[in-house]
Amino acid sequence: MKVTENLKKMTAWKPLMIVGVSWLWCGYSAAQDITPERPNVVLIMADDMGYADIGPFGNSGIPTPALNRLADEGVRFTEAYVTAPICVASRMGLMSGRHQQRFGVYGNFHAPNQVALFEQATLMPVPFQEAGYRTGLVGKWHLAGNGTGGWQRPGPLTRGIDECVAITGGGSSFWAGAKIVRQEIYEKSPAYLTDLWGTEATAFVERNAKNPFFLYLAFNAVHAPMHALDEDIALFENSIEDPNRRIYAGMLTAMDRAIGGVLDQLDKHGITENTMVIFLNDNGGGGSTDQYASHSRNWADNQPFRGYKFDVFEGGVRVPMIMRWPARLKAGSVYEELVSSADIYRTVVSAANLEMPDETFDSVDLLPYLTEDKTGSPHDWLCWQNRSRIPEEAGGLTSPKSRIHNSAIRKDDWKLIRLDEDIDTTNDLPAWQLYDLASDVGEQTDVATKHPEVVRELARLFDAWRGEMHPSIAEPPRVKKKK
Repeated sequence: MKVTENLKKMTAWKPLMIVGVSWLWCGYSAAQDITPERPNVVLIMADDMGYADIGPFGNSGIPTPALNRLADEGVRFTEAYVTAPICVASRMGLMSGRHQQRFGVYGNFHAPNQVALFEQATLMPVPFQEAGYRTGLVGKWHLAGNGTGGWQRPGPLTRGIDECVAITGGGSSFWAGAKIVRQEIYEKSPAYLTDLWGTEATAFVERNAKNPFFLYLAFNAVHAPMHALDEDIALFENSIEDPNRRIYAGMLTAMDRAIGGVLDQLDKHGITENTMVIFLNDNGGGGSTDQYASHSRNWADNQPFRGYKFDVFEGGVRVPMIMRWPARLKAGSVYEELVSSADIYRTVVSAANLEMPDETFDSVDLLPYLTEDKTGSPHDWLCWQNRSRIPEEAGGLTSPKSRIHNSAIRKDDWKLIRLDEDIDTTNDLPAWQLYDLASDVGEQTDVATKHPEVVRELARLFDAWRGEMHPSIAEPPRVKKKK
């Protein structure tokens, strides 16, 4: 167990009964008990952010006072991972509390045959909704299609969300006038999109401050396109030379500002103590490499890790994560054991004393580890597998290959990686690469030949894990557009 502060000290609470609170916006009314057993939950996710780009995890020169505050008042996780290095798959893992490979998903899948198993899963907001919590989504869902014309698959309002103001696809312009959907009504954003998400999130808290609530605040910042307000870019005129990096810094500044507004709103209503706030990133930053398509290039800084979004190297799957709950968790703590984004599901459901659905989960309740009621690590090892992105031709941009996969497993400080495996054959498999993260966190030196016994052990564990997952579902053939 590696918690740098003793987390067992609890805060005394006096239950407060709220009776007959009316819900004006949607005609909702409820009587709820606000108690330590029914904390509010605010789950915040950034999009394609660099690991080093916020104060608690790096020193990239971009001030992030709200996220710094959150880390100072909560627990900072230094060994946190998402279930995939790409948007849709990662969000499936977060919202379902399990490896998205159990659904046969190994990339950004949306077609009906590809996501049929996922659509049977009970997503994280549902237990809260069923228990009388008011549930909200602000921002990016990306689990119901990638188009901007509407939800192509069952949308958030059918999967546990009461209130929704969001974009319907994976990306969007950030400028005022961008297309958004409020419930089922389409409208144009009246403001810069990141600022709008902040305004909508604080309004949700304002409306529900006297009732237990679950809010999923999913920014599409700092995902491309590179759109930032002039006044935010100007803040870095003298400190950042690269104009693209200045835009990125402006986008991150707006996101931090929006998060700060939510934290201030919790303070205003006196509900900070019994609100669990969790922050994480969906995958590694897009970086400035021209290896991948421009829609994922955002000049994020993933130092000290190798790789970016799409990669199973640390730069693709290790992410910043913070959890604050003053009523239960000691401020300023650092947790250094392996945790997964899938763990958030069971952790928040357990915190609210709700029942987990009777389904298969890969989620671990982190609270006993954070309060030192349990010792050891929540996970002995973690695995990843996703579609490879290799160049169509020498020097060209990469594109996903549905039957060519990248794989990885981490156990203790060992990281085993295999790249560009044809999963439809057992012939001529690429060699495993082995990295010692204790001395080589940047995954620069392959030591597989020096530790064959470690390679064999981790490969055995990976194969056992993969055997439990649903086989990768093939994509329909792509139809080339006529020129």
